[in-house]
Amino acid sequence: MIDVLSFAIHWLTYFTIYAILAITLVLEAGISGITNFGKVAFFGLGAYIGAVVNTYTLLALLGYDVNTYTPFTAQGVSVLSKIAASEPIIVIMIFFMSLAISFVITGLFGRLLIYPVIRVGAGFVGFTLLSVGEILRAIYMNTHFLGGTYGMFGIPQPFTWLRSPVLSALCYLAVTFSIFLSAYILVSRIHESPLGRVLRAIRDDDVAALFLGKDVPRIKSSVFFLTSGLSGVAGALYACYVGSVNPQMFVVLVTFNVWAMIIIGGSSSPMGAVLGAALLSLVDRLLQYATPVIGGVLFSADYLRPIFIGCIMIAILVKKPMGLLPEKPPKITAGFLRKALEEIGEVNEGGCDTCD
Repeated sequence: MIDVLSFAIHWLTYFTIYAILAITLVLEAGISGITNFGKVAFFGLGAYIGAVVNTYTLLALLGYDVNTYTPFTAQGVSVLSKIAASEPIIVIMIFFMSLAISFVITGLFGRLLIYPVIRVGAGFVGFTLLSVGEILRAIYMNTHFLGGTYGMFGIPQPFTWLRSPVLSALCYLAVTFSIFLSAYILVSRIHESPLGRVLRAIRDDDVAALFLGKDVPRIKSSVFFLTSGLSGVAGALYACYVGSVNPQMFVVLVTFNVWAMIIIGGSSSPMGAVLGAALLSLVDRLLQYATPVIGGVLFSADYLRPIFIGCIMIAILVKKPMGLLPEKPPKITAGFLRKALEEIGEVNEGGCDTCD
């Protein structure tokens, strides 16, 4: 039997983390025209930064030898578990500090990475970012203090000291939901602001935007700083939630899942991204219970969920090619429309001086 409350908390936490990724991808690809096929690179980088800060920094702060009590040995994991249960204030402070550090480092990394390649076209940008994700994963696998291929364990969840697993999970859900809501409000405000109109103009024709005086590379790199930073925060939240990181968690399939979310929901709609993230995260969590029963019969359970996600995406796109919640046309106020019609009327009445 499924524990409904635990399932709901787990799904909502997973949903809020992936919704942050989906919303930021909408701002990148759907609104700004930045083709990001390397979303997992910033998600994974944020996760590893969060893991390092929440383990090594915590151990060093409390006087432990980080060369002995590493977060990929039994000694280190045991000590980290004791610290998480006995030092709540320090653990919570380190946790929020890790979110801030993840935002800054992944944001700066994204800006430095995107600025030189943003001028060469969407295709080059997409494949450059895709390759960066694989390069970073190779670095994780070959770096000793990150645990190599085994990864890092014992990452403290900041509310473990509450003792009650349900209460601890609810408190963590409150944190992830607050960050998700803040990210959604921020992206929605950008989408509806004058900056959003500039970004859509750049998306539709960046050459025309350049001729109109817009600094396209600077604007895109600034947007990418924000979205990369938020993706890093999502990664740090994910690392602390699952309690471990390893290179196999950050494969290209993660990027495919996030793209599927915005394609299903609507690639230019923040609310569509939320809807797509809710739908696919729910399907993914439900299939976790189904794969032990179904997966071993015909084929490996590891491939069952991507197959279902692909089938759902195809089925929805047949009926809704622009997604479930496509981008709405820009709002035009009555005053603006009246003024435009008056100007057109004046031109028609006055004739054209250059037509003769």
